[in-house]
Amino acid sequence: MALAGETDMDKLKSLNKKTYKEQAVWFLNAYWGNIFEKGEGDCAPEKLWEWCHLFEELDNKKKKKGCELDEFKAHVFLEKIGQTLSVREMRSYLKSVDIDFNKKVSLIEYLVCKFKDNGVKWQALVNAPQDDEKAKAEREAAQKAVSAASEAAAKARDDHKTALSNETTAAKEAKVAAEKELLAKSEEKKALAAEAECTELKAIAVAKAAAAKKTEEAAVKTAAEAKAAAEEAEAKESDLKQAELKAKGEANVAQKAKNESDTAASNARIALEKVLAEEKKYHNKMKKLQSDSKNMEYGIVKRNKAANLLDQLKAKPTMALQTAKITLAAAEKRAAKALKKSAAAAKKAQNAADKISAAASAAEAARKAADERKAQADQDAKVAKADRKVADAAEKESNLALIAASDARTLAQKAAAKAEKARVAADESKKVATAAREQAEKSLRDATVAMEDAESKLKELLAKPRGSGMVINNETRFVTICLRIGNRRRYNKLISRCHE
Repeated sequence: MALAGETDMDKLKSLNKKTYKEQAVWFLNAYWGNIFEKGEGDCAPEKLWEWCHLFEELDNKKKKKGCELDEFKAHVFLEKIGQTLSVREMRSYLKSVDIDFNKKVSLIEYLVCKFKDNGVKWQALVNAPQDDEKAKAEREAAQKAVSAASEAAAKARDDHKTALSNETTAAKEAKVAAEKELLAKSEEKKALAAEAECTELKAIAVAKAAAAKKTEEAAVKTAAEAKAAAEEAEAKESDLKQAELKAKGEANVAQKAKNESDTAASNARIALEKVLAEEKKYHNKMKKLQSDSKNMEYGIVKRNKAANLLDQLKAKPTMALQTAKITLAAAEKRAAKALKKSAAAAKKAQNAADKISAAASAAEAARKAADERKAQADQDAKVAKADRKVADAAEKESNLALIAASDARTLAQKAAAKAEKARVAADESKKVATAAREQAEKSLRDATVAMEDAESKLKELLAKPRGSGMVINNETRFVTICLRIGNRRRYNKLISRCHE
């Protein structure tokens, strides 16, 4: 399988146009024995495939179908794998990597530069032999056979697991069915006992309902009598309340008369105070005139004037004093009249109050006692009604309980028969599940043998020399590694990835 092109540079350009994966496969095949067969670190084949996938990831447009990265993406690639360079160093490095000088970097160009110290030369790389198509087809067929055998073995394991689970479930169900049968028979006996008990309870409930009915009727009669007595007492109390209102009217009249008497007495006191004040002024003025008429410091004219004024005051008091005395006399007369009227109204009101008070108290006490008897009678009637309702409900419930007990007995008998039938069916299912489990174990053994044969054949094909002892592709390399270390789980996982 040679590359197209007359010169090595033409062949390199042809190789650069292959996908990233095809470039990786070509490089692995070319240097498998020299670098990758026992390589570690960057010389491990897994590391090459990490770089291949990173190229595909950075190729935003073509992804897996791409073949080259531009300088910016190539710089990102170098940073991601830990080769941090300055801008100048990066440009110099990329220039040394870009063998065909197209300002782009293929995976092959990077690998040639990466492994130059391992003796890699691009002129030898483009002419390196690859595997023949027949051997490739045989290995691919063997790989598919291993995958198919692995899948068949996995399915056989799942089927065996399912069959074993079904057998366990069937055994449990058979045990549960037997237990249910015993329980159903026990429930049948309980239902018969419950039916007898419900019959007895119904008779007791009927007797209690009849007694509650009689008690309610007596309580209703007593409540009616108490109601009539309460209404009569309330009517008497109402009549006395009307009389009491009339007496309150007389009391209001007496209070009004008292208020008028108090007002008249207050006016009389004010008039008396006025008279006393005027008399004081009168006597003070006379003393002043008496003093002035005898004061020799004054002239004869002033002394005579004071003597004349004193004689006039002795002969006739001042007008203000005379008016105050007249007002006092009138006020005292009105106060006496108002006091007499107030006393008469108070006596009348007191007589009315004395007449009604005792009767009103007796009527109120009688009405309260009648209300209490009525309330008690109503409460007794209410309780009796509730008791009868409870008794009727108990009678109805006992009747329903008897019906339910009879139905439960019938159902228990049917359930016992059904449980017996279910137990027989469960036993049969257990036998079938056991047979299925035994068949699944045989299928698992056969599938395991088939998978071991397929793996053995694949090992033989992988052991055969291919060209210069190199591998055809990454799938073969990974399969070889997994078979060599005996990691079947990783082997099955990688086989699945190879066929994605």
